[in-house]
Amino acid sequence: MKDSSAINNIKKIFETEESYEKIIKDYKEKYGKKIIISPYYFIPPEISAAFNIVTLKIPEFILNQSSMLNRVNSIFDMIVISDRECFCNKNMKSVEHYIFKTPEGFGEDTAVALHNELSLMLKTLFNIDIQSIDIEALQRETAVYERLRRLIRNISALHYENRTVLTNNELSLIFEISLILPPEIAIQYINPVLEEIKISDTKHDDIKIKSLLYGKKCIPADIADNIEKMGIFIIEDDLCTGRRIFDISLNAESEYIFYELLDAYSYRALFPCLRPVSERYELVYKLLKNYQIDCVIFYKDENCHDLNRDIDYLRIKMMRDGIDPLVIDKDNYEHIISEYVSTQMT
Repeated sequence: MKDSSAINNIKKIFETEESYEKIIKDYKEKYGKKIIISPYYFIPPEISAAFNIVTLKIPEFILNQSSMLNRVNSIFDMIVISDRECFCNKNMKSVEHYIFKTPEGFGEDTAVALHNELSLMLKTLFNIDIQSIDIEALQRETAVYERLRRLIRNISALHYENRTVLTNNELSLIFEISLILPPEIAIQYINPVLEEIKISDTKHDDIKIKSLLYGKKCIPADIADNIEKMGIFIIEDDLCTGRRIFDISLNAESEYIFYELLDAYSYRALFPCLRPVSERYELVYKLLKNYQIDCVIFYKDENCHDLNRDIDYLRIKMMRDGIDPLVIDKDNYEHIISEYVSTQMT
């Protein structure tokens, strides 16, 4: 977005680690919160928030610097990782951490297992009994997260309707800010972006080829932008820090919010390293026809074994479902995308 003061304010947080650390330290001092962090966003944050514990993702600029992790311990209260082996855990085990067992499956049994893991984590780290939760506090915290999720979904929808209002890099920064900052602070940074988009008079072309982009935490922004310039529009993603994280919608005022929240989170597709590909197919890919997705672009990454491992399974499933699979990497994507677009336009 050209000349965007809101986007520029977001970019400033990524210019130096110190600017981010100051935000977190000031927040903890002002509100007396505890903060747990993870290299990926996989723990339901609302329940811990009801006990004044904020759940954040480790910023990529910290995660990519192993020396920074020692400084993390002075800012945050605990690093939490999954019991599953994955690329993003590679630097975590050298510092103090807590292992959260990621439940398998989805539905009632998984919701119970998720409850038990949250209960164990809160008891082990903070000596908190989950049964003492204040439902009114949970409703208030859920309302804040719901506001943030709706905000992200609105911005994403406007971006996909008008791909010129935000670059993919700017959209990725918005997703990242929403995951690395406490929700009430993230909202303060992100809401002005929505207001600027609403008054934009930029025109856009009709969307002809609609795709879902599959990859790790973030596809290089220039590649995603080039794919769209070449004629395939990314209207959905399956990225580990993408829009799909914000799909959950809850009624924060419900008196049964505690149980409804656990059930909803049991159906999250999560990431290739945390959930079997057959389950991820059932929760995401089986539904793509309902969203008029024409093709799935699988971006191979040399670092993420889990990501690459699942591509063949999903590629075959997509062909059987009548959705075109395109497997690309940073070197061949221009040839593959241009060839596919040319065949669709003739």
